[in-house]
Amino acid sequence: MLSTVLSVFVKFLAWCLSMIITLSGVPDLWAEQTKTLSTLEKVTDNFYTMDYTYQYDLDDILENGLSTNLQIYTHEVGKLLFDFGNFGCTTFNSVSSNGDYIFSRNFDYMDSPYLLVWTHPKNGYASISSVSLYFFAYGENYMPEQGNKFPALLAPFFPLDGINEKGLSIGILELETDPVFQMTEKPNLTTSTLIRAVLDRAATVDEAIALFAKYDMRDYLFGECTYHYQIADAKGNTAVIEYVNGEMKVLYPAKSKTNKVNYMAATNFYLTEGVDDPLALGHDRYDTVMKKLKSTKGVANEKTAMNMLKSVSLKDSDMNGYICSTLWSAVYNNTRKTLNLCVYNDYNTVYKFSVSKPQVNLNK
Repeated sequence: MLSTVLSVFVKFLAWCLSMIITLSGVPDLWAEQTKTLSTLEKVTDNFYTMDYTYQYDLDDILENGLSTNLQIYTHEVGKLLFDFGNFGCTTFNSVSSNGDYIFSRNFDYMDSPYLLVWTHPKNGYASISSVSLYFFAYGENYMPEQGNKFPALLAPFFPLDGINEKGLSIGILELETDPVFQMTEKPNLTTSTLIRAVLDRAATVDEAIALFAKYDMRDYLFGECTYHYQIADAKGNTAVIEYVNGEMKVLYPAKSKTNKVNYMAATNFYLTEGVDDPLALGHDRYDTVMKKLKSTKGVANEKTAMNMLKSVSLKDSDMNGYICSTLWSAVYNNTRKTLNLCVYNDYNTVYKFSVSKPQVNLNK
């Protein structure tokens, strides 16, 4: 019943959007949005790609933030319509034997279709990012090729991980504590909108951290949890950002003269010491990854990193009451600006994509 109500609601919003555009008398706007939606392609079951050529307006959001009243309203309405459940997720950074810097991530969640989207902002960096189409009510009997594609126009504002043309990667991971809702004089951004800002505007880990610090964090409108973020760049730097008691914390990897790269990993518990985290998840996944990285002094090429992701992948696992699987495993090469991708635990099929070549599988 809930999924039916949600699908009807999103379809209605999509119809309203199409009518507004049709009646607006702005043919160029209609043409650009139609062009973008025409690139939405099905690769295999539950896996789609899209080349987002339409120019979304991030500048106004970054300058003014989001409306607090709208934020609160959509949060309360969203709780009636959505059941976000639990992200699982694992991230880590490494370096290959030939010196390429690597960032890897598993996204563990309830079954839902996956969209890989390319963006080309005029005032920012081109990027690839991963989006769960669950946010747009797709799934079961309502898929992009069967229903209205207009909800996919929101995709740039819902990235969960990605890489940009400067070799900056980021991934989000869930923490099982209350949402962050900062209220200062800074403009505020939602969780995924801040990830979009990082992909569009940050070339290094330091620049990404500065962007996070510039805004009040307002966690997902429909969620009942908070998140932390691992960031890595093309120079081999990495950091994890967490929010503790509403305060932003930045954690860095332990430095070592013998390691080939300073590495760290994250799953679904706080890395900040002393945090009360009774529902923490993923200590076993974290230990597995860190043990492997320790044994290699941080060396893991793309194939090794994917095998590490496979070793900590989930299949119909109980995550605090939600049945989750690994929906995608992404290995980003920050040096070459490429992505090796496996979807839905199929580690025998590896797709390879580049920031500079939208929707082209380089492994073909």
